[in-house]
Amino acid sequence: MTLEHSHARAAAISCPSAVILVLDALSVTAVALLLRLLWLTAVHPVPASDFAWYRDHALALAAGQGYTYAGKPTAYFPIGYPLFLAGIYQLFGSGFWSGTMANATLNSLTAGLVTTLGTVLWKRSAGLVAGLLFAGYLSQIAWSSVLCSEMLFTFLLTLAALFGAARRGRDIRLGRAFALGCVVGLACAVRPVLMLAPAPWFAYLIVARVGWRRASALAAAMLSGVLLAVAPITVRNAIDLHAFVLVSTNGGVNLWQGNNPHANGAYFWPLNPHQNPFLSYVSNEVTEDHAAARAARAYIFTHPLHTLEMGFVKWWHLFDGVSNALYWSIGQSSPPVPRWFARAVHAVDLGTYLGMLASACGGIAMAVRSARMRRDARAFWPLLIVAYYVALFFVFPAWDRMRAPIEPLLALFAGYGIVQMTRAVRRLRFVRRFARGSNAG
Repeated sequence: MTLEHSHARAAAISCPSAVILVLDALSVTAVALLLRLLWLTAVHPVPASDFAWYRDHALALAAGQGYTYAGKPTAYFPIGYPLFLAGIYQLFGSGFWSGTMANATLNSLTAGLVTTLGTVLWKRSAGLVAGLLFAGYLSQIAWSSVLCSEMLFTFLLTLAALFGAARRGRDIRLGRAFALGCVVGLACAVRPVLMLAPAPWFAYLIVARVGWRRASALAAAMLSGVLLAVAPITVRNAIDLHAFVLVSTNGGVNLWQGNNPHANGAYFWPLNPHQNPFLSYVSNEVTEDHAAARAARAYIFTHPLHTLEMGFVKWWHLFDGVSNALYWSIGQSSPPVPRWFARAVHAVDLGTYLGMLASACGGIAMAVRSARMRRDARAFWPLLIVAYYVALFFVFPAWDRMRAPIEPLLALFAGYGIVQMTRAVRRLRFVRRFARGSNAG
């Protein structure tokens, strides 16, 4: 539903000064970093699986050996995070603390971005509650100790949410839309799932009532920024792989994992060649990726009802539990952590997540209502990012690791929901006291 322009229908809500915004963001960032440093004193994850790949290929890039696998150029995993990690290793060495501190810092800065975004969209209290909620959220603290691409991608996605919502719809210029596209493009270099982000951006601009022509121009400017940011990777892939590959060659394989006769909606990579014809994908990753994409599309078109059913199963896996972060952090720690510690962390983390998710649902409903009343559509931009991201996992396989990048935005809406619900409770108590006083009189 479209909203009329805010300047015509309502006065702008006062926002704290830039100094207060910065101080609040820095304070929450400092709290988040302190909590992550405390975590790292007890938990020392040893990289395994994907995370060992990131570390090993970052070391190779830092040593000038290129981005290769088995002696051949590769693009199976996006190069963005290994390249970032290689820069960290060159600057600070390749020890345990350099990579984990980089991730912890990125995740702490994300908490600061959440604080600023909540303040800009609503009020200072909403920003602080959202930022502190994210700062203390154990799943994110756990992920920040793992050499995973999620921390860099999550930071860039949250930055894109702030960048797009910092101005009202009709105040957005082409340069800002292009810069937003560059941020999204950098995120795509880490995880290409945002390549279609100009679509929700266009939808947001229509909701903000900037007009179809203006919305098309701003969406085109954003798309230009995205393509410019990923262009060096695309050119490298064309030279080294002799094929047109925008970012990576794992999109088709990932699609097949979620759409085949044996798929379970979550991670699926059997070692039985009768169930998995793509075990040797590394030998020719471009060809295998195309073949996997064709097989997935064929299955989707020939089994539409089962695909629809599995879409909801994938969404269940996306929002179910907190086990992934704790498994790859606590579960891979050397030396091992005490069992009581692991159990306590899981209980607290799960409770916090469920509370945050419930508060986010309430906060989204309240934010939509507030946007309609104030004629200010900016809250729809982070909401559309969440909707777009969740929609992707109706077709791609999902587990709780895939949820990590949108958790800052869940915390954002949860913070607003908590503030509004607290305000409503206080108002109700005041009304009851006033009513009792009137009756007594």
